[in-house]
Amino acid sequence: MQPASGQTDTEAAPRGGQRFAAVFLHWLRTDLYRRTESGPVGWRKILLAVAAVVVAIVISLSRTIGPGSLNTVWIEDAKFLLNQGLNMPFWRALASPISTYYQEPARVFTAIAIHLFPLSWAPGVMAVFAAAEYAMYGLVAYIASGPYLRSRWLRLLIAAPVCAIPLAYTQVNNDLVTVQFFGLYGAFWTCLWLPGTRAGKILSPLVMATVSWTAVLSIGLFPLVVGRLIVDRSKNAWALAILWASGVWLQMSETVLGESHHDEFGHNGLFYVLGNYIDRVVPRALFGERSLGGAGADYRGYYAPLHITNVDAHNALIVCAWVVVLLVVALAAVRFTDPNWTLFGVAAVFSVGFFLEEMFINTSVVQPRYTVAPALLLYTALAALLRPRLPAAAALPPPDAAGPRPDAALADDARPQPARLEPARLEPARLQATVRWLPAAGLAVLLLVAVTLNFRVTNGRTTSPAWTSVVASATSACAHSGVTGYTFVHEWWWVTIPCSRVG
Repeated sequence: MQPASGQTDTEAAPRGGQRFAAVFLHWLRTDLYRRTESGPVGWRKILLAVAAVVVAIVISLSRTIGPGSLNTVWIEDAKFLLNQGLNMPFWRALASPISTYYQEPARVFTAIAIHLFPLSWAPGVMAVFAAAEYAMYGLVAYIASGPYLRSRWLRLLIAAPVCAIPLAYTQVNNDLVTVQFFGLYGAFWTCLWLPGTRAGKILSPLVMATVSWTAVLSIGLFPLVVGRLIVDRSKNAWALAILWASGVWLQMSETVLGESHHDEFGHNGLFYVLGNYIDRVVPRALFGERSLGGAGADYRGYYAPLHITNVDAHNALIVCAWVVVLLVVALAAVRFTDPNWTLFGVAAVFSVGFFLEEMFINTSVVQPRYTVAPALLLYTALAALLRPRLPAAAALPPPDAAGPRPDAALADDARPQPARLEPARLEPARLQATVRWLPAAGLAVLLLVAVTLNFRVTNGRTTSPAWTSVVASATSACAHSGVTGYTFVHEWWWVTIPCSRVG
């Protein structure tokens, strides 16, 4: 009887492995990747989306004091994008890396600004494109989060901060080169998004291209891209994966060819990076940079001392930030709210993961721009735990990757309705529903205060001269015989304007 026993043991192992694979695949299809509703979009939704994007663009552009984001240019947008766009053929500029990485979408937007608009408009058009990309990533987060968060208010909570995040303003201010740090957030949601409409199927790969053809950090999305192909092998999924892979190869090409020097920066220890996530990223995400003594670095990337007037109060804010996080987790654990643990876990892992990716092989200075994607994903993780618990009669079956929600195509009045309550029980039910919303409302108020206190700050863009005055100086200089160009210099960036471009 021994051989039979051995045969049973041998057969049990693969069955156990197959069972795990089946459970994992089921989790991918029903929990991690969820299809949005299908059917016609309708003009009402289109107009609302356009209005939301326009409002987001206006809010983002209005954050810049001084001459404003429409009349200034700064950092790499000036030194590389605009300068090279004015002085190089388009294809040569497109093939020129910035710090050994390529910025193809930014090059295209800059060419549009230069060749289709007056020179005095160029920086403003570039800034509008950057703000539009912010808004696009927020819109994708709003659409793709529908099956996970259910409530449009929670979806708005994780989408709105892209145009008014309360940190990183020192280095991220409607410039095309740093759009990539918001793009990581948009790409995260693009990977999870299984669009149910033709417009969504066209848009999602394009969104991925704006990120992968800009940011080497998009390589960190590898697990989500692979998981997407496992559960969804549609043309949309393959297009998204191909554009992601082509972008990753493009960004890594300089490293493969030995032209990259980022390894010379050294590396940071794991506990050092995690420590900065704990005491820098999370507190600033919830309370804003000003409350925590500033960014800790300037727009050059150099270390800048924090302005801490009270050390005890500073430490208390760090502790309070984590109290907020733990309180949200506790409310979910005791089922006061209706948490989506899958979204919470994945968003939290990628929040920490992106920060590790940014900081591990790098200088020891925490660049403010490195906190953008981790902060946005932190908001997503918290919102996933704050879904208000609905009465059982009002709950709808969760959508999955196999198709839209069963009642998705029904009119609102034809969908299953909550059970009618007797008048005597109606008011307590309403009160209970209101109370369930308090945690989410509290987080929204906290973020609103942080955004308000950090809405406008001073940086290299706000202290730059108006671009119209630069163009006027260039026009005046080019009026003299023998002058072929005018060079504008501010801080460490510059733009050489050929005289052929003025007049």
